[in-house]
Amino acid sequence: MSDESSVFDRLRARGEAVFGQVSNELMKNPNFVKAMQAAIKGKERVDQAAARALKAMNVPTRTEFRRAVARIEALEEQLAALKAAKTAAAPKRRRKAKGARSARQA
Repeated sequence: MSDESSVFDRLRARGEAVFGQVSNELMKNPNFVKAMQAAIKGKERVDQAAARALKAMNVPTRTEFRRAVARIEALEEQLAALKAAKTAAAPKRRRKAKGARSARQA
């Protein structure tokens, strides 16, 4: 098993080295850099168009969805705290009510 992992580790290290060399060579090429910049701008335009289309269809964005989930979670926590406070206060009220009844009956 050790031999297999060492072979895999060597292959991975060699692949990373080759990938690094290729990346460095590509980044030196101004045409490649321009092409990458154009691709990034194109992706941004596609993302914006998709966001507009989703908004037109009344579909929430990821940010809006996350905000809504966070708000729901906060409300759930507040509701749980209120229920816990009500449960903790309920026995005290009952005891007071029983004591008041005893005093009234006497």
